[in-house]
Amino acid sequence: INTQSSAGVMCLSSGRSAQGMEPVLVGGNMHGGLFMTDVRAAACGALVSSSKCHSHRVVNAFLSTHNPHTLISGSTAGDIKWWDIRSSIDQPFRVVQSAKGSVTSLVGHPNQPLIASGSVNQCIEIFNSKEGEQLNQLKYLSSFLGHRIPPVSCLEFHPFHTLLAVGSTDSTISLYKGSRSASNDLKAESFMATS
Repeated sequence: INTQSSAGVMCLSSGRSAQGMEPVLVGGNMHGGLFMTDVRAAACGALVSSSKCHSHRVVNAFLSTHNPHTLISGSTAGDIKWWDIRSSIDQPFRVVQSAKGSVTSLVGHPNQPLIASGSVNQCIEIFNSKEGEQLNQLKYLSSFLGHRIPPVSCLEFHPFHTLLAVGSTDSTISLYKGSRSASNDLKAESFMATS
């Protein structure tokens, strides 16, 4: 598949653009470009859309779990953008600023409306993927002394629970568990380190 760019591909994600609709492959590149292709026609190189959408390297791009027509992407500059894939991906309909200039990882929960971003400046941010509202910002380990978290290198959500695994540059893995309020919504302070 020709991405119509000389920049290296940095991330790939697959999904369906809507229930019963075509399977798509989305990705981002080193120069801030996003692309989407129809997987059924991949042998023919069927690029559906391609555009320079970020000013810095794309760390991840994926289809939203709550709206199959929404593509979410983020760059190392900390900008997280929401795109409607039914129209051109030249203009995002929502932009949120995460940790400025140092984001290393962005991940969406496969079954909950959650996004997490991690950065080298020792910060993890949890967002609601529907509205882009920041739910929590994690900077300290929840222990007696409350040390700063190490620089984040990678993130991954558990597929069914509100559990976030965080890989760090100091060779540690931390687990953060989310909790729910009485109304079954995630609490703003919900993500705490597990023991």
